[in-house]
Amino acid sequence: MQLPSMIKGWYNPKSSPEKLLASYLATGKNKYLSLLVAQFHLSLYHYVLSQSNKELAEDIVQTTWLKVMQTQGRNKAQTNVKSWLFTIARNSLIDEFRRQKKWQVQLLDENKVLTENLEKSIQAADRLTQFNAALEQLPFLQKEAFIFQQEGFSVLEISMLTDDSFETIKSRLRYARNNLHHLIGSQS
Repeated sequence: MQLPSMIKGWYNPKSSPEKLLASYLATGKNKYLSLLVAQFHLSLYHYVLSQSNKELAEDIVQTTWLKVMQTQGRNKAQTNVKSWLFTIARNSLIDEFRRQKKWQVQLLDENKVLTENLEKSIQAADRLTQFNAALEQLPFLQKEAFIFQQEGFSVLEISMLTDDSFETIKSRLRYARNNLHHLIGSQS
């Protein structure tokens, strides 16, 4: 029986990210790295792009893969490859922001009105544009936690990725949702 090319190989228990990374680290063969890149490149790019611009996102994702390649030869067993890759990308992004002197923790002032510039930037936009504009208004740490959650990470995984407490991540997510609701709700 011939399988259509679109579903051929869709289920291969030997190609889990952990096994691919272990195989790459053990052998150094690029075919394993290529499979990892195919599996995670777009997710990493989307995350970094949501925190920066296109050029920086491309550079950071490339740096992430270079760092993965530099771990080759070291026996680095990872329990969750996706978390490890996102941690590398996040740390690379923060390092670049620090290098460019653009890194600062932004805290929301409760008295500050978040919608003052949002109304000017969104005239006749659709809901997706409104959502993206509202997401851009969030402080870095809230936006980061929200995006990680949208990428499928649990609160516990986000806390391990960012090296912050579970409760801190829960608060950031709650504030992010409330701020998004406030920003989008005021546009309707």
